[in-house]
Order: sequence, then C-alpha cells, then structure tokens
Amino acid sequence: MDLYLLSTRNGKTVLFTPTDAIAAMEEQSTDHVRQFIEWFARRPNRVLGWVGRTLRTLHDYYVKLEDKIDPCERVLKAMASTATFVVYGSKSEFPRVLKRQRLKHLFWFSIDFVLTGVVIVFTPVLAPIPGPNVFFYYPFLRLLSHYRAILGAASGLRSSDVQFKDLPELRSLEDNLSGLTSFLERME
Repeated sequence: MDLYLLSTRNGKTVLFTPTDAIAAMEEQSTDHVRQFIEWFARRPNRVLGWVGRTLRTLHDYYVKLEDKIDPCERVLKAMASTATFVVYGSKSEFPRVLKRQRLKHLFWFSIDFVLTGVVIVFTPVLAPIPGPNVFFYYPFLRLLSHYRAILGAASGLRSSDVQFKDLPELRSLEDNLSGLTSFLERME
C-alpha cells in the first residue's frame, strides 16, 4: 500500500492514499461489517436481498460522511488490511504520525464505547420508536470505525515490510493522485 506523508498548512503531518486505492482495498477488506452487508445483499430471498442493498446504500452514505469527518481514518482503516507499505516521506515521521493517530482513535473509541453502552441500555425503550434509532446507533458505527483505525495504525507500527522513498514534489502529486486536492482541503 502506498502512503504519502504530507504536511498541511497548519503544520500537521497526515497520511494520504489515493481514493481509488482505498476503494480497492476496502473491496478486498476483511471488514466484518461490509462482509455482513454483502452477505445479506447476495441472498436469493428478495426481502433479505433488499435489506442488504439498503444496508449497502446506508453504509456508502456513512463512508462519505466519515470521509468528511476525518479523511485519514479511511487511510488507517485500509492499512488494517495489509502489512506491506511503501511510504513516501520521512522515516522518522511515519511512526510518530501513526502513534498520534492511534492515540486519537483510542480516545474516541473509549468515548464511543461509553455512548454505545448507554444506547444498549436504552435500546428496549427506544426500539419501538421508528425514527430516532438511526441516530442512536451512530456511536456504535463510530466505535467500529475507530477500532479499525486503531488496527490500521498498529499494522503500520508493527510491520517489518515498510519501504521508504522520497516524497515527490506536491505539484506532480496533485496531477497523479486521485483525491489529493479535496483531501488536503478537508484536512485544513
């Protein structure tokens, strides 16, 4: 997996991978949520197939929302699926960025863990109410997402198959990497 260590205008170093590469990795991923949704979508039963397709659509909307919240999170989640990395940037900066991201996602994982616990406690009361339940299950989805990001950061930190290369000039990167311009705009 190709990773680019880029500096934003505010001086933070972030991880970037082209959006098409992330999409390809997500399709081949062992993400259990995605596998569960695809299992439903492939059912010959029309009702179960419809449920699967609906869940897939909702999951796609969630991924778009997640990408707007924290674009680096998708990169980390894709990293969880591999242990081979080609890093364009500083060898000393790579573990520092991963440790910072792991700490950040551990913090939010614990917050979402507490919120999910509250949701589980109130589920018997909230389950009969049709509308608001979707919003109450959002912390659970975020919990899973932070968990996958933590696994991705850990995969990068413990990998023994990491190659480091010099970062090309940013202008040539913008021309060749899909999604770089919008990624950098969202990171600022």
